[in-house]
Amino acid sequence: MGVYKRTEITVETHEVLIVRRAHVYRGWCPLCAREVDMVGVPDARAMAGIPVDGGSTKSAKWHVSEEQETALVCLESVLKSI
Repeated sequence: MGVYKRTEITVETHEVLIVRRAHVYRGWCPLCAREVDMVGVPDARAMAGIPVDGGSTKSAKWHVSEEQETALVCLESVLKSI
């Protein structure tokens, strides 16, 4: 009987998303229960690669705050959905 040698390789990857064109706001996320960075719905769709007219924010499981005049999306929930 021969001795078998096993080599295991683990690869870790990290991804960095730089938001330059989006207007980022600080606001209260009711689902995170803390102050977070927030973006508008069109910017969130662009980050997630969702067409402007496709899908709802609820199907993406984003944390949406509609306390302001325009709906803002919790940036952390957008990044978790990508």
